[in-house]
Amino acid sequence: MRNFFEKTSWPFPGSKKEATEFGKSKKSVLACEKCNAVFWQKSWRHNMEGIPESDRENVQSAFCPACRMLAEDRYEGEIIIENVPEEKKEEIENLISNFSEAAFEKDPMDRIISIQTVAKGMLRVLTTENQMAQQLAKKIKQTFKGKTSFMYSKRESTLRARIILGVQMEGKILRELNESRKELSSKKGRALRSLRDLR
Repeated sequence: MRNFFEKTSWPFPGSKKEATEFGKSKKSVLACEKCNAVFWQKSWRHNMEGIPESDRENVQSAFCPACRMLAEDRYEGEIIIENVPEEKKEEIENLISNFSEAAFEKDPMDRIISIQTVAKGMLRVLTTENQMAQQLAKKIKQTFKGKTSFMYSKRESTLRARIILGVQMEGKILRELNESRKELSSKKGRALRSLRDLR
């Protein structure tokens, strides 16, 4: 199997040097033109709830970092899932979608950009946040069993996670086979000794 981290046709995305903290004043309010997320007191939220009326008077339009990433084909998190059994593919995609919805409820900047089948038994998931990608990769590993590795880009805060499903299961099966062989060998040895004793 090829080493996915040595060479890949998907390079890390370009620099993300853009203002994610809009406005210097704590009273600045920005509303995303695309998703309606609101920026206030240095954080993005789903709506104007909790923002004083006095701060709502001067709302400016902008694009939130997540919508900009979508528009510019950029991402912070990438998850490659290998050895995906065909019968488990839909279940894995459902887990990803459910995880995405829960993450988005907590933070409007946490989004799944795409879920792609890039080869037989291989899925590629892109996210707007690297921490979201890391948590999702751990959840997939925990649910479907496998081996996970993580790599960060040197230039940016981009995370690439690789999950190889079935690795732990293969190891478990091999251990069970070895234990069975030892047990059979032990039984065979006892049977031979019993035959010798009978003679």
